[in-house]
Amino acid sequence: MFRIRKLGERCKRKMAKQKGYIIRLLSAEQGAALVLVALGLVVFLGCVSLVTDIGLLFSCKTHLVNTADAAALAGAQELPGDPDCAVVVAKEYALANGVSAGNLEVEVGSDLRSITVRPQQQVQFLFAQVLGFTTQEVSAAATAFAGPLSGVIGVVPFSIEEQELQYGREYVLKEGAGGAAEAGVDGRMHGWFGALDTDNTPGGGANEYREQVKLGYQEILRVGNQIPTETGNMSGPTVDGVQFRISQCKDGCTPENCKRDCPRLLIIPVIRVVDWYEITPKQVEIRGFAAFFVDGVEGQGNENYVVGRFIKSVYSGELGAGADYGSYAVKLIH
Repeated sequence: MFRIRKLGERCKRKMAKQKGYIIRLLSAEQGAALVLVALGLVVFLGCVSLVTDIGLLFSCKTHLVNTADAAALAGAQELPGDPDCAVVVAKEYALANGVSAGNLEVEVGSDLRSITVRPQQQVQFLFAQVLGFTTQEVSAAATAFAGPLSGVIGVVPFSIEEQELQYGREYVLKEGAGGAAEAGVDGRMHGWFGALDTDNTPGGGANEYREQVKLGYQEILRVGNQIPTETGNMSGPTVDGVQFRISQCKDGCTPENCKRDCPRLLIIPVIRVVDWYEITPKQVEIRGFAAFFVDGVEGQGNENYVVGRFIKSVYSGELGAGADYGSYAVKLIH
């Protein structure tokens, strides 16, 4: 009996000793687990900072790039005629998109044909501050160029021979006949200003011509294209088309203050006659494009003629290296 009691007590002591060992072992493992958890938390926060703060940098960069592009394109539409206005317009676009004046540079090129916009911004990090990073500067740059219009949709089927055009001067844009360009007794510039068969397709006739005067030719014409002239004076369709355009202007535009989408703004080919005598109808080659603010149709019957004033304008179209007749297109040239 005594021996059994002794054996039981010895077993209890051994079990208590093993229990204490197990408790110490578990405590050590919990400490190691805490270390691992702490290390894992640091790694996790580092990953979060990379994902979140790099996302902030990317978002800010994208915003600055888009802002620079828009501001440069807006400013370039005032070139080359008004570089000071180009700078003002570009800055207004950038400021309206959240760029502060102190973080913005705008510069017009020495040729007055290009404008560069450089915005920048300091990005405040969120999670990366845990790793010792607080801010990062992000910047962007865009350059837009204004050059002579070399291809465009919406051309009106009038024309004017290549010559040096005078800003604000009144020109006869379409008449039945004429000679070399010269100043008439009425002070207007007269010459060979015939109507064009812009699509070079037989059978359209007066109705097609009328619609093209109203809305412009809805295919692209480019410098270098050769097209025939219309036969006949097309007096009735000319009157209808021009009066339609004038009636569509609701903003009281003038040659000095004309919106770029005003219906009274006509984009007209500047042409060179290919052959005066041997071809009927005559063929002409497009040498460039010019913009005119149409004043109206004057004269009677087959003797009527279209009058407009030469203006400089920026138009949506292709930009090329052709002759400069005061009509420009703009594009980004990063």
